[in-house]
Amino acid sequence: MAVLMLGALSAPAEAQVLPVEEFARRPALAHVSLSPSGRYLAYVAQDDTNATLAVRDLQTGVTSSLFGSESSERFGGVFIEWVDWKGDDLLIVAATRIDLTRYRGDADGPIRRANFGRSLLAISRDGGDIRPLQGPRARPGHPGELLDMLHGDPAHILITHRDARGALDVARVNVETGEAELVIEGDSRVLSYLTDVDGAVVGRLVYRGIRGRILIMQARAADGEWIETFRLHRDEVRDLPRFRFLGPTDQPSQVYVAMRPDAGEQPDTYGVHVFDFATRTMGPAIWRHGTYDVANIVLFGDASGLAAGCYWVDVYRCDFVDPAQARVMTAISRYFGPEFSTSIVSQSQLDDKWLIWAKSPTNAGQYHLFDLKTLQMELVGSVFPGLPEASLGRMRRIDYTADDGQALVAYLTRPPGAEDGDRPPLIVMPHGGPESSDHMAWDTWVQFFANRGYQVLQPNFRGSSGRGRTFAEAGYRQWGGLMQNDVTDAVEYVVAEGLVDPEQICVVGASYGGYAALMGAARQPDLYRCAISVAGPSDLIDMLNRERREAGSDGTDRYEYWVSSIGDPREDRDALRAVSPVQLTEGWRIPVLLIHGEQDDVVPVDQSRDMERALRRAGADVELLLLEEAGHADWQRREEITVMKAMEAFLAKHLPVTPLQ
Repeated sequence: MAVLMLGALSAPAEAQVLPVEEFARRPALAHVSLSPSGRYLAYVAQDDTNATLAVRDLQTGVTSSLFGSESSERFGGVFIEWVDWKGDDLLIVAATRIDLTRYRGDADGPIRRANFGRSLLAISRDGGDIRPLQGPRARPGHPGELLDMLHGDPAHILITHRDARGALDVARVNVETGEAELVIEGDSRVLSYLTDVDGAVVGRLVYRGIRGRILIMQARAADGEWIETFRLHRDEVRDLPRFRFLGPTDQPSQVYVAMRPDAGEQPDTYGVHVFDFATRTMGPAIWRHGTYDVANIVLFGDASGLAAGCYWVDVYRCDFVDPAQARVMTAISRYFGPEFSTSIVSQSQLDDKWLIWAKSPTNAGQYHLFDLKTLQMELVGSVFPGLPEASLGRMRRIDYTADDGQALVAYLTRPPGAEDGDRPPLIVMPHGGPESSDHMAWDTWVQFFANRGYQVLQPNFRGSSGRGRTFAEAGYRQWGGLMQNDVTDAVEYVVAEGLVDPEQICVVGASYGGYAALMGAARQPDLYRCAISVAGPSDLIDMLNRERREAGSDGTDRYEYWVSSIGDPREDRDALRAVSPVQLTEGWRIPVLLIHGEQDDVVPVDQSRDMERALRRAGADVELLLLEEAGHADWQRREEITVMKAMEAFLAKHLPVTPLQ
């Protein structure tokens, strides 16, 4: 194991202010994957306009370029979406082509015409043969989505595709000939299918109701009929899970599931369960951490079952079932250091080679190839090589206690060059969700602010995820209440510790964090000098009424979740008005920057427009930046740059940085 203990030495470098564009680059390395034998490595090397799919022979060292594309986010082009191995000699690649025509060819002009199409391709390892793949009745430009690679069948894959009727079907496609055979005929209400370890389709999600907010999980019976097993709502699939599907077990009809414990159950953390679609039963927890929720799992390379359960404890960690693999992973963690989160991206079938993903607060991510036989670690490449660690901030954990005694954790990032006794201006940045959490990990905005000379404080207030059901539900109906107090207590703690000048603090947040920023500005103008709210709710009653209208009825799971989390817009109307920033603008004292995407379908842009009007009526200093083509998240590079520049200019005006001596 001595090889793993040797860290690379590098010459010291001086911190420098990095261009905004460096924080919004397209990753230089993407879709890295190890072939089943472990001999070949596939990856996409790219810059802001070009991308190349390449394969490296790890035995000979020869690299071959297979497929190239060119694209621009303002005018379109071909974008490589994902890459995966089908055996050692074939790659399956998904690509999207977007053609945008703008008025007078101006990059900032309105879109006059947009054409969209997708491709699913089988590409030989040497690049000599490229075959399009699609479902038997797929619509033009919509060939289908990969459902299962069918690793036990070298000639076929399973895909899902929508036919001319809009029905989601399942097809078996021959990757050697392109021939497709319909396996399951679905209907237009099917959203997705699930397969087991053998590639058999065992379940599907369908929606009901006019707006499709209620989802039903169905199991496939032996006669091919579909039987309802349980119901859920869309947010449970996306970002507010009571459970999540993690992957197939080594047994037919069974899948691993991350499951929230029942009320009162101890420990109350999410654990790994097995759901059997044949019997339609959920088994007991087979893996659970006593303090932290399971975030993901690792399966053995030969698909023989659960290899490890993974979770966040400051950094990302995986507990392996096999003692020998556990010792190896411990050594790998020591090799990178305590600030690094490490995970296995892919592995050979024999589990003798692992592709490791490693990142830290000052490293946006690197891929490494690890040989378990020789215990050698080889750097594959960095995701953002233009962000030198010397120019980035150092993060530390802050343990503090709320006024009512609740133990809490926050993370404080200090700018490069900051020394003991220095008190750079502070940006308080509560996370979104609110059932989400921050970790000791890379955060683009945090490092952008730190590079500009600011400290950044990220409190994990109660209501955050990752620490069990009780802690998450402690934030229910505490918007503007205990959750907001926890943010304040974090600020007061770092001030009391002498780390921060109490006169040099602003609050910045997105989504729920944007709401918390507005509430902080409304309730504590003596604590903050300015506030930035990105896509932040400002009128909770209006938000809840919109949810009820979209859900189609009061009794949907989705709407009931938000009532449980925030409050009832009819029964709790006065209480919700009291914690809605749009109702608290009288006497507003600090400047505010509002930023919102006009295509936001999570928090409507009217939430920021209404807030701006209310602040202007109150005579407040307010700016509103609208992003014409942006949604709630997953912005394009141009929008990221626009937002970071706007925040930088706003903070330079209201919270200027004094250069460190």
